[in-house]
This record gives sequence, structure tokens and C-alpha cells, in this order.
Amino acid sequence: MIQTSFAMPQNYYTELGVPKNADEKEIKSAYRRLARKYHPDVNPSDDGAEDRFKRVNEAYQVLSDSKTRRDYDQFGDNWKHAEQMRANGGGGRSGGFHFSGGDRDFGGIDLGDLFGGSGRGNAFGRSQQQSLRTNVQITLEEAFQGSKRAITIQGASECRECTGTGIDGTVLCGECGGSGMSSMPRTLEVTIPKGTAAGDRIRVRPDGMTDLTIDVDVRRHRVFTRKDDDLITDVSVSYLDALLGGEVEVPTMTGKIALKVPSGTKAGRSFRMTG
Repeated sequence: MIQTSFAMPQNYYTELGVPKNADEKEIKSAYRRLARKYHPDVNPSDDGAEDRFKRVNEAYQVLSDSKTRRDYDQFGDNWKHAEQMRANGGGGRSGGFHFSGGDRDFGGIDLGDLFGGSGRGNAFGRSQQQSLRTNVQITLEEAFQGSKRAITIQGASECRECTGTGIDGTVLCGECGGSGMSSMPRTLEVTIPKGTAAGDRIRVRPDGMTDLTIDVDVRRHRVFTRKDDDLITDVSVSYLDALLGGEVEVPTMTGKIALKVPSGTKAGRSFRMTG
């Protein structure tokens, strides 16, 4: 007997534990909770946690963006091919097979022209620009104070040799191969705003390039744990200070401040401080 198993497609809403009509705030809240729970730094010996963290992150990338979420709701697992399916008259989630031309080279011939389509506008055309995405991990200090980061990306920009036409005189541009776009590493200075949290996105549009989306993760801190806009830390209080009252120094992001400990303070008691 031969048993065949089929991998069930990933349901992004189920992955985050939110309903299909969840709003942006609910999705972000669910992601932050699950990202903290399954982050590899928190579960260094649990391989399953790392895999779950990746799946949670993938679900958040899709559902937190209004365009990709709309494509996912309409086409399900085929959401990455949404534009092509719309062009081919695809009506959304359905059965059947999906065929794609992939990256096959047809010798510079525009198949749209052959079948009565509008083509790409010229003999070889300008490649459709796609948005870029990268990740950056920042410290809690950077999240608190804001900072600037140099980020190097490998992105497509208009070919300088043919100025995006794809041709050089009467032949294909040798620099970009006729695509009208060239790919090269580029370093950008990106501003990290104050109050940035794990799961936040920063969108920038570098000159001459497509939109860049930066997904932010915040590195685990050795002293503080962040919960929404609060910082949590533990301090030790001597037995006498807890019994009779006293004063202890509490670390903050800007230095140490004094905290008055009331008499009769019990272990585990929480104090809220501003600053």
C-alpha cells in the first residue's frame, strides 16, 4: 500500500490567530505577541519555535500590507501571481491549474504584441519595477532615541547606459541586456523614528529606484523588556529596605533614578515610573 500525503497550504489568518475581518491593529498586536513568544533568542534550544517564528513573520508580511492582503483574500495561495491571474481573467480562489511563463527567454519578442496585446511600449521595453524589501535589526536604545542606519540593498534602477530604453542605437543594450534596468548594490541612509517597535515597517523611495520596505526587528535587551510603550526591569531590594522602607536606584534609558520603597513591600510588587 502506498500512502500519499499532501502539505496543507498555510492559512495566514490562522497562523496569527485572527479572524479574516481583523483590522490592522489586531494583526499587528497578534504578530508582536507571537513574535515575542517564538523569537529564536527566547527559545534558543527549540527548533520548532524558529520555524513557527518564520511562519508567523511570513503571515504578517502579507496581511499587514493592504495590497498583498487583498491579493491573498482573492487568490489564496496564488496571491503572488495576482496581477497575472487578473490579466488572464482569473476570478479568485478556485480549483484547476495555474500556468506561468516564469523567467523563460523568448529572444526579446514581446508575446503581448504577437497576440494583440499592448506590449511594453517599445521594441524591448522597460521592465516593470517591483518594490524591494529588506530587514533591519535595531537596539532598544535606537528604538527609544531614534537613529540613522546605513542599509545596503541590491536593487533595480534605470540603466544609465540606455536611460531605460533597453536599446543602444539599433541593438540590445549591452549593460542591461535589453531590460532597461540594471541591478547594483546601493547604500542608503535610513532614519529610524523614535518609538519604533518590532514588526513596524519603514517605507522609503530612493531616487531612481523602486519603493523600499524595511521590516524592523528589535534586539533583545539585557536589562529591559519592552511591553507596548513601557519598559520593564527587575531590581533587588534588601530585606531591611523592604521591611522598613528605603531607597533603591533604578536603571532607565537615560540614567539611574531613585525609587522610594515603602515599608512592608513584598517581593514581586510593581512600581510605575515616568521618564
